[in-house]
Amino acid sequence: MTARVPRVRCGSCGIKTMEVPWARSGSGFTLLFEALIMIMAKAMPVKSIHPNGLLKEHDTRLWRVLDHYVHKSRQEADFSAVTEACWYC
Repeated sequence: MTARVPRVRCGSCGIKTMEVPWARSGSGFTLLFEALIMIMAKAMPVKSIHPNGLLKEHDTRLWRVLDHYVHKSRQEADFSAVTEACWYC
């Protein structure tokens, strides 16, 4: 499914694309499709998802979605309680 996102003409900044509630800004995908990508990537290699796999999207676009959400979750993670531990004990 594709949708044309409305654009507005601003006298000072030019033409801008409206932000819509069903998509992340600049992503090109709906939030639901991004959720599907994340669920699939959790269960299988990205190579199985891209063009000759289940979804007909290039792997670089899939990796951009994955990178965005991994970076976002790492920014929100709290590691203040982590202490040094011996991995051999």
